[in-house]
Amino acid sequence: MFRLIQLHTDAGVPRIGVDADGYVSARAALARYRTAPATFFAVGRFDHEGTLTEVILDPACGLDGACQRPAAVIHAKTFQRLCENCAAGLDVLTVPQLARRLGIACRLAPPVTTHRRNTIGTMRSPSGNRIAREFPDHVHDPAWRQELCGELSQSPTALNGLLIGAGALSHRQVLDLYPALCALGEELPTGVRNDLSRATARPLSPAGVAGLRLGLG
Repeated sequence: MFRLIQLHTDAGVPRIGVDADGYVSARAALARYRTAPATFFAVGRFDHEGTLTEVILDPACGLDGACQRPAAVIHAKTFQRLCENCAAGLDVLTVPQLARRLGIACRLAPPVTTHRRNTIGTMRSPSGNRIAREFPDHVHDPAWRQELCGELSQSPTALNGLLIGAGALSHRQVLDLYPALCALGEELPTGVRNDLSRATARPLSPAGVAGLRLGLG
C-alpha cells in the first residue's frame, strides 16, 4: 500500500503525517502527489501492518514543478527537494543522509519521461534561492517585503523561496519576527495568500507551515 506523507521538524525532530487515501502502486501515488506537491512531501510505502517502510521522493526539483532539473539533495530543515543549482549555499542533506535521519529507507523515484518545459525554469533558481537566504534577515524590512510580493506577482515560482525561507526559521526566530511575518502575510498577492491560507489545513506540509508562520489560516 502507498500513501502520501507530509514531513516537518518539531524542535529538530522529524514528524511524519500520513494522508488517509491509499494507492495500489507508487506510480499512482506519485501521479496524485504531482497534483498537490506543496501539500505533501513524498510517497510512503507501507507494509501489511501499516508500518512505513520506504519513502519515495519525486525525482524533480522543487515544489511547483517549474525547475524540472533532477533533484540531488534535500533541504535540511524544510525537506524540499533541490537540484544542485537551486541548493547552492543552502543547508542540505543527501538522500542517504535523509534516510539515516528518518530511520527509514529513502530513494528517488525513476525520472519521468517528459518534463514540462518553460522559460521560468531557468529563472527560478536565482530568485527562489536568493529569497530563501535573505528571508530571516530581511523580512522585517517593508521595502524588501514589497519587492518579494512584486516577484510573487510576476513569477509565481518565487513562492518556492518563500516556503523555504519561512519553513527554515527556528521557533525563536518565528517568535522574534512574528509581527513582520504577519505583515508579510497581509501583503502577499491575493492568490498566494489564499493558497497558503488553505494549506494551513495540512500543517505538516511546507505550504501549511509557511502559512501558519505568516499568520494565515
